[in-house]
Amino acid sequence: MLALQQADQVANSKIQTVAAIVEVVNATRASDVAALSASVASVGVTVSSNAAATATGLTELSAAIAMEQVTANAQQAANNASLITTAASLATSIAGVGAAVQANTASIAIGLVQTSAAIVGLQGAASTQLASVNSSLSLFVTGLSATVQANAVATASSLTQASAAIVSVQSASSSSLSALNVSVLQTIAGEQSAAASQLSSVNGSLVQTIATLAATGSTVSQITSCGSNRSFYTGQTCLRAAAAVCNVIIDARTHPLVQATTCRSITEGSQCTPPCQTGYDGTAPFTCNSTGQWAGSPACILAVCPALASGAPTCRCNQGHTGTLTFDGLYWQGTCTPSTCPANSAGFPTCPCNPGYAGNLTWNYATQVYGGSPCVVAACPANATGAPTCSCLPGFRGTLAWQSGTQTHSGSCQYVPCPGNSYSSGGSSCSCIGGYYGSYSWNPATQSYTGSCVVGVPCPAGSTGPNTGVGCTCNCGLTGLISPSNTPPYYTGSCVMPGYWDPSSDSGYIMYRTGYFATSATLKTLANALAATPVILTYTMTSASSWSFIADKDADSNIYFSLVSTNLYKMVFDRTGSVATTTFYNFPTGGTIIGTGWVPAMMWTTASPGYGAIVVGGYSTGNMYVLLFNNGKTAISGTYTVPYTSEVYGTDVIPNQASGFTYHFAVAYTRNSKQMSSWTVDMTVGSASGWTNRYDNSFSGGSTGPSNGAQAIYFPPGKQLYAGDPYVSMNRVVMTDTTTAFLYVWQVTQSGTALVWTFLVKVAVANAGGYPYPLSVNSYNAIS
Repeated sequence: MLALQQADQVANSKIQTVAAIVEVVNATRASDVAALSASVASVGVTVSSNAAATATGLTELSAAIAMEQVTANAQQAANNASLITTAASLATSIAGVGAAVQANTASIAIGLVQTSAAIVGLQGAASTQLASVNSSLSLFVTGLSATVQANAVATASSLTQASAAIVSVQSASSSSLSALNVSVLQTIAGEQSAAASQLSSVNGSLVQTIATLAATGSTVSQITSCGSNRSFYTGQTCLRAAAAVCNVIIDARTHPLVQATTCRSITEGSQCTPPCQTGYDGTAPFTCNSTGQWAGSPACILAVCPALASGAPTCRCNQGHTGTLTFDGLYWQGTCTPSTCPANSAGFPTCPCNPGYAGNLTWNYATQVYGGSPCVVAACPANATGAPTCSCLPGFRGTLAWQSGTQTHSGSCQYVPCPGNSYSSGGSSCSCIGGYYGSYSWNPATQSYTGSCVVGVPCPAGSTGPNTGVGCTCNCGLTGLISPSNTPPYYTGSCVMPGYWDPSSDSGYIMYRTGYFATSATLKTLANALAATPVILTYTMTSASSWSFIADKDADSNIYFSLVSTNLYKMVFDRTGSVATTTFYNFPTGGTIIGTGWVPAMMWTTASPGYGAIVVGGYSTGNMYVLLFNNGKTAISGTYTVPYTSEVYGTDVIPNQASGFTYHFAVAYTRNSKQMSSWTVDMTVGSASGWTNRYDNSFSGGSTGPSNGAQAIYFPPGKQLYAGDPYVSMNRVVMTDTTTAFLYVWQVTQSGTALVWTFLVKVAVANAGGYPYPLSVNSYNAIS
């Protein structure tokens, strides 16, 4: 009896324990519901006070709350089912114990059934209370939505500002609900674990009681142990004690290859298969074991990342690649595409800055763009230029190299001083010092100066002096200016013959002597040199007949001289056809004067200068007269006589600068003996003794020479007698004929100190005794 009483007390204790557990559960649920109501009420108050919730936002909030309620109800239903299952199991166990102890078995079973009914009743009441709360919340939210909608027009201006606040409130509400659900689940799981522990303790006590009864030999002595833990024998079958219970959630911290999962069945022997973690492919079945632990070996295999991606199990596109990757549970989907390096960089995918540029580019995996500091051109070192490819400035020498590690230029540029006899004239320019001439230029390839500064170079042809640095003077009869220069050949200018002797100076015009005893001359083109017309200008030279007419071949201008009887006239031709005529010289001795020739100043030397002269044929005197000009040609400064032969007609000279001969020559011819002669001439002697090496030649009057002549004219190479002159390249002497309108042209060549005469051609002209003077550019410009 005592044992039965003790058993009854144990049963009552179990009933009380279960009732206490239910009360704790109900109290916890009531508290959670109250907290949920208070949280929702707080959300409603916040939304109402801000007057900023829109109908759409509140509707979405209501839907979210409703979804949470559905989730909570579903979870509660699952928990209720679990509790019912547990209570049924407990009832079965108690019923078995009652059968073993006979009289009290039914009472215990009835008590347990009543206890289960009470638990179910309490669960129903809790569910009803939750439904009521949900209904109240729904009505409250609906009313709140209507209120906000009614005030929406009045608060439209503030809705934009309140949107951010609503989003924040919604987020906070969502977080609060989520935390609340987790708290409820954790509380229920704890209660279930505690109940299971209590039931296990009761089972242990029952087993101990039965073992005691069996030992005392009471009426239940036939009860024997089934020989397995947590089991006993009723006389008919072996009954197992209450099953173990596992946690509702499989924790990913305990099982890292699977995702945290809430299992629907958590009793011993139940199975739960959480999905593998993202990036793993396979299955992960778990079984709730007898110790209340989830046991299993997940078969989760690491999925391979796509091409150009890495980082499994969390795959992402590699550095420098763009694309979106998603995991479908089995494979990674999506592609990664290479991007391009930013400006001033190369070497994909790291993209270091190009040489000469500094920066630090980094790949942002989140935005899939290159960030960091961009590559910008780095400054060149001192005395260097040309970034990003720096080189030393002109006038500086050094080696520069780009250092990728430090992103700087290494090396330096050092000043290079100017070479000898020069000084710096700014930048990389070096100028020669006083008395030196030449130049220096900077050579970038050798990083040095090239050139020279010299005292001076010898004076060029046609000039005389120490050197170009000190000074060079054009020789007698030559015109020009020699100036020192800093560039090769270290002088500028030249000394040239006057235009008449210079073959490159040909204007294409002539001054034509109209004939023996004529008083006029005409300006014509070279193309009309042999024709009477057309003429450009006609000049009246003197009132009396002029026997001869010559140009000032030194002046290279519009100055001419004419002989009338024993008087020498100077004439200046202008642009209108007028002539300014002055008497220049009167011969002191009697006799007829016929032919004249011009002796240029270049037939003297710088050491023994002269200023030009006129040589005159003395006709019946048998002499030639040399009239010497003073410096400036304002007067005749002296004369001397050169003997020849009777009836001297035409005379002229051949300077070697124009002819290319070794010597200066003079020529003349006579009418009486029909001969033509040459002399070598040294004008620096200043007397007839300077005329030596006379050689005579003969001509045939009217055939190869004049019948009655007047003038001899030397034509140097390059000067045309007329347009298309085929003998223009030769040294020629032209003799006029006062009886016939012909010119007789002879070639002269040098043979030692003699001239060799070769007849070329007989040329018809417009007038008897007429002949042309070719005009240089300067002489034509002077009169035209």
